[in-house]
Amino acid sequence: MIRHSVRALCAASLVIAPLALAAAPAHAVTTCTVNGFPVTGTVVSGTAGSDVIRCASVADGDQVNGLGGNDTIVVTGSVAGLVTGGPGADYLSTPGTVSGGDSSDYLTAGTVAPTGAMTGGAGSDLLRVSVNGGVVDGSLGVDFCRVGAGNAPINCEG
Repeated sequence: MIRHSVRALCAASLVIAPLALAAAPAHAVTTCTVNGFPVTGTVVSGTAGSDVIRCASVADGDQVNGLGGNDTIVVTGSVAGLVTGGPGADYLSTPGTVSGGDSSDYLTAGTVAPTGAMTGGAGSDLLRVSVNGGVVDGSLGVDFCRVGAGNAPINCEG
């Protein structure tokens, strides 16, 4: 009787151990919609044309890239990774680290965190931030920047 109990416990531990290892948390991935279709991964990209990308959040180390075209990228939650519009006139609305890329872009955020940044890139850009705890940088071109409170923007002509 005792032998059978010991064997049963050993067998159960061989079955349970791999299940416990499989349940280890993995890197969180970003889930978005790109032109209405769900896309999940550590890198979410648009197309060479104009795209509409919507994300609830962007996980640490993940990227959302608009690529070419005039893209609209909206992130409603936290951004621990990077959001980039790419070439083209882009509209980006996100609370995290964001770069407009080349061409004229419109970037808006409620708050830029102390470790965050909003960079217009080349072109004439419009950057709007309610609270800037990090860096708001118009970069190259003639840029119009508005910051409600916090750190003053740099490289902005208006």
